[in-house]
Amino acid sequence: MTPETRVKELDTPHRLALRFADVPIGVRTNDPEIRARLASYFRPYVIGGPSRPLAEVALIQGALPVSDDFVDVPRDGGRRPKEATREVAGGRLVIKRATGVFIGLWAGGAFAVGDLRTHLNQGINLVNNCYAKVVLRRGHVLLHASAVTRKDRTAVLAGPPGAGKSTSALHLVEAGFRCLSNDRVLAKPLPDMVEALGYPKQPRVNPGTLLGHPRLSTLLDPADRDALSALPARELWDFERKSDVDLDRIYGDGTVELRGRMEALVLLKWRRDGRGLDVRRLSVDEALAALPLVYKNLGAFDLDRTPGSGITDAERKCYRELFARVTVAEVTGRVDFSGLVPVIDQLLSR
Repeated sequence: MTPETRVKELDTPHRLALRFADVPIGVRTNDPEIRARLASYFRPYVIGGPSRPLAEVALIQGALPVSDDFVDVPRDGGRRPKEATREVAGGRLVIKRATGVFIGLWAGGAFAVGDLRTHLNQGINLVNNCYAKVVLRRGHVLLHASAVTRKDRTAVLAGPPGAGKSTSALHLVEAGFRCLSNDRVLAKPLPDMVEALGYPKQPRVNPGTLLGHPRLSTLLDPADRDALSALPARELWDFERKSDVDLDRIYGDGTVELRGRMEALVLLKWRRDGRGLDVRRLSVDEALAALPLVYKNLGAFDLDRTPGSGITDAERKCYRELFARVTVAEVTGRVDFSGLVPVIDQLLSR
């Protein structure tokens, strides 16, 4: 039985038609609550008329029989596996170890079965993965980065874990930029431009990000705000408790724009204990040496690659071509979100 046929006959009367950039996605579910919550989450991208989807996603509240012969997907540094997979005729099966959500993938679609009311974020991620796969097949590469846009000109922000990619993007939005994406960017050099496409996923940020932001701090209740303010700076920086931030609801419709012209890639290599704020333009070779800070793939959710596999020579060539078409800059010194605003403004004004 293929992944597609496993759910083909299940009753999924609740439908949702979405369009991300120019990619129509169809979602069906057996649960009206899931449909309503997805419609709210993806509110700017819901379309009313008929459209032939380029990918279809079935989200099932419930359970399907699952065998035990799955293989854990290895992670760097010996970290605990997040997924286990099994190759089957017509696609791949995936189990999310932390939640038990059961996922099936095939060319042109996917399903997720489990307690999706509790773990709706995994359904959202699956929709985004299907969208990204459509775009990757067009020749785009995936960047582990946030991105902001001003007058259709886009700056992509990458860096090591904890560098503040999302926080930087939120401060730039406060300064009048549009948000293209919070954590993933798809990019492709075209004859007259470099296209950048964002993920339709709301920023998921920690309390320290909310507390240090002039507008978003109001999303914390007063008692929580006081308790967080009392934490030492290092402890607050490392404190993990993710919250979704709906930028369109806070700043107004159109704050998130999924398409832009990529002009710059900015590597945030600053430090909390650094000094000053320095900006240096990198050569293509220097940018390629920093590729581990930028590179991302869909992992187990890409049927065209082996789960757990690393970057290929063909992918490396694509990133080199991308870096040759944009300004790549490195920011060092002390973390300074306000000071980054004029830096990005200047890079996009060239």
